[in-house]
Amino acid sequence: MNTEEQFREPTSLERALLQRLLEAEFPGREQLAPMVQDMLVRRIDETGSLELKSQINGTAAVVKRIPVEAEAKDEDGVTIHVLLHIVEGRPVELEIFKDDSSAVMRMPPSSVFELIVLPPAKSRGQPDRR
Repeated sequence: MNTEEQFREPTSLERALLQRLLEAEFPGREQLAPMVQDMLVRRIDETGSLELKSQINGTAAVVKRIPVEAEAKDEDGVTIHVLLHIVEGRPVELEIFKDDSSAVMRMPPSSVFELIVLPPAKSRGQPDRR
């Protein structure tokens, strides 16, 4: 497994993916932006997923563990997913995987990733207000 023991500065591609995710509108984005600007990362799996460690104090008022995700096609046509995980208001993981679980052949430029923000789940007992 291709993992790292030590935290390091993100590569330019990793930083660009994080910045791309913050282009989406979602609750807590404004508080997350400075945390993502000053962060260390370490690779935690062979697909390139990263553990995130912000150097900025504070928390973001996100309403979901995964407030934003993005997807783009790899060279083989299989979709690559990039998910930002937030735990207790802190960015903790950038998860990267493909639909078929194969290795990423070539990470596309961050600008081609389509951003996805799913609505928060309804609380139990609340009526559907369409």
